[in-house]
Order: sequence, then C-alpha cells, then structure tokens
Amino acid sequence: MKKIILSVAALAGTVALTAAEVPKVEDKALFSGGKVTGQVKAMHILADKTNGFAPEDGSGYLVWLKYVTPDLGLKGLKVGAAFYVNGDTGLTDWEDNTKNAQGMFTDVEGKTNTLLGQAYIEYKSSMLDAKVGRQILNTPLTKIKWSLMPNFYQAAVAAVKPMKGLSFTALHIDKMAYGSRSATDFSLIGEKTGTAGVTTPAVGQGTGTREQARFLNLGSAAGVAETSGMTALNATYKIGKNLKISVWDYIAHDISNTIYADVNYKIPVMKGTKLALSAQYLNQSEEGDKLAGTMDFSMYGVKAKVGNKKWSAYLAYNSSDDSNANRSGFHNAFGADPAYTSSIFSRNAYREDVSAYKIGGHYAIMKGLKIVVSHADYGKSKTLGWGPSKLVAANDATETDIVLVYKPTKAMMLKLFNARRTSEYNESSAAEKEQNHIRAVVSYNF
Repeated sequence: MKKIILSVAALAGTVALTAAEVPKVEDKALFSGGKVTGQVKAMHILADKTNGFAPEDGSGYLVWLKYVTPDLGLKGLKVGAAFYVNGDTGLTDWEDNTKNAQGMFTDVEGKTNTLLGQAYIEYKSSMLDAKVGRQILNTPLTKIKWSLMPNFYQAAVAAVKPMKGLSFTALHIDKMAYGSRSATDFSLIGEKTGTAGVTTPAVGQGTGTREQARFLNLGSAAGVAETSGMTALNATYKIGKNLKISVWDYIAHDISNTIYADVNYKIPVMKGTKLALSAQYLNQSEEGDKLAGTMDFSMYGVKAKVGNKKWSAYLAYNSSDDSNANRSGFHNAFGADPAYTSSIFSRNAYREDVSAYKIGGHYAIMKGLKIVVSHADYGKSKTLGWGPSKLVAANDATETDIVLVYKPTKAMMLKLFNARRTSEYNESSAAEKEQNHIRAVVSYNF
C-alpha cells in the first residue's frame, strides 16, 4: 500500500509540474483566434505477478498539444495540427528490462519519441464533413483503446448528410502510425495470434522490425508487400433519439474485405434511466492473393445495458465461427476493437470458435468518484498462439477488472485499476500465463 501511495503521489506531482508549464487559457489569444487544447498524462505499473508473463515495472508519459485555426476565408474551413511526445517518466527500472511495459513506450528503450500525429485540413457544414491528412479516425475498425500514444491514420474522409438522420461516409487510408500500445496488442493481449489490433511484432519484440510512432504503408503494417491502402464506405441511419443502424465495408486492397454492422436501440425505463439494446456483426474475407487462404472469419454479438449517471449494469455476448481450417481468427492489422466483450487485456472474441460472456457496471460513490467493475469469460479458442511454439488453448480465458476513477475537476483525472487475467494458453505452457496487474494513471486536460 505504501508503494501505491508513493507512486500515485509521484505521478500527480509530475502532471502538476508539467501542467504548470503548458499554455493557460488566456494565452490562446497569442494564436490569432485559433483553439489550443492538450493533455498531460502519466501511468505507472505498481505490481503484477512475478512470472514473466506481464510487466511488473514501467512508467510512461504522454504530452500532446493541438492547435486548430479559426475559419480560413470560408466558414467551416480550418487547419489543425497536433504534436505528441512520449517517453519514460524517469521512474522505470531499466536494469531488468524484461519486466518493463513496452506498451507504454513508442521507443523500445523508453527514450523520448515525438510525432506530428495530426496535420489536416477540414471543412464542416450542415451537409458535409470532410477531412484530409493525418488524424485519429473514430470508426468501428480504426478505433482501439490506447494507454498513451494513440494510433494515427493518413487518410481522406468525407461524410454527407442528405437528410435528417441519414449519413453516408467514404474514406481512404494509405498510411498509419501505430501508437505505444501496439507492442502490447501483439504480445500480451494478442498472444502473437494477430487478432488484437496488430499482426506484426514491434522493434524490440524478438526479431520484430515494425516501428511505432512512424507512418507506414498499410501493406507493410500488415506484414505484406506494399499495397494501395484501405477504402471504406458507411451508411448510418438514426430514427429519432433512440434507434441507430450503421453498416461499414472496409476493403484493405490485396488483403481483406471486412463488413461490420451494428444496431443500437434505447428504451426509457424511468426518468433518467434507459435500457440500451445492441447487436453487432463482423465478417472478413480475402481480397486479392497477398494473404490467400488465411481469411474466413465472422463474429456476432449482443449487449443489454441499463442505468444512468449514478449506476449502470450490462451483460454482453460474442460468438465467433469455426470455418477457417488455418484457425487464425480475425486478421486484425489496423487497430480495431468493436467487440462488446473486450477487456483491458483480453480481446479473445476475435479468435476462432469462441463464445465470450461479459458482465459489468459502474456505481458513482460520490461526486467525481466512481467504481467500474467487469468480469469476462472467453471459451477456449481454436486459434494457435505464441509464435513458433504454436500453443493450443487448454482452458477458458478469464479477466476481472476493478477500476477506481476520481475526477476532482473537469480537467484532472486519477485512476487506479486492478486486472486479474488467466490466458487460455496457461496450462499449455510450462510458464505461468496469469496476471494480477495494478496500475495508476493521472491525466490533466487543458
């Protein structure tokens, strides 16, 4: 407990010191009417099981600063740019680097790494939203949880709204830059199955050569020859405030064709409380011959959630098919995680022949303080994991997460979480594959 208190205090002190150096609200006038936003964030691993499976040590930070110009001659036309800096807080013990959390750093040794992650021109009106350049893409198959540095995409995207409630979106991505958590996505979360958001190891992971925080052609990012990128089309229809239907088709040229659809419906239960019912479907097939014979995957899911700002509870289920003889699962190369049953360190719903269940909820203890809990069980898959050894799953995978979140102000957040996880390959390996992970996170937005 003493270690926890000291580590959280150190992180809070780091954020407070750095925050004092960032531009104040009144300084925004220096940027000729534009808008300046940013964040200072730090996280520190407090403990885990001493078994070599999960990191017991690691302390990283992220500082980003974003500027968006005022309208440039035409109403709704703006330019934006955001600069990101990631590295070690100075609290990481590098003497035993096998215990360090690679997923906190975009440099294998924790050295300071910088990236112009966003640099775009955008136009917004009542009928059209368009953006071209480096950006964060908020779509079902380009959105993933990140710890510090996020994933970025070099893309062109346009959304047309021909009538109330109806929108059509088209986008094309030619490059992406993997964030800090991609190393964890490949190894600890994905267990080298290629199903957790990245299919190739990062620099420093065995013989991995994939760089992080650098824009790569989508082909090389997926471990194949250079390709002409990924194109996606979407149709979304909202009926009133309670029903939303959305369908996406992502074509990664010469690699895959992935269709994703979901339906969300909200039912008022009582004043301030709603029941939300959701369903999803994911299907992936081959596109071209770059990875011929390896893609044939589908997954569906359902979720029911009831609650309000004070409390909530939910139950979710995902099921994947068993149609691929290669037992590979979803080829998840470009940072996707729409599954309802995903947890902090588990995304097993994307593996072959899995039935996954998850239950969870939150409770607001007092203003600014809440507790979030969940438990997930993933039926043992037919996906072979952990590299050359090709381990076969021996048991169900499980994960229980308890997260305490405190927001004393709108700008400041402190988070403490514990994740207890058992890998489906735990009994297939001579080495224990279990976690009891405790981590502290502090952030300040401005």
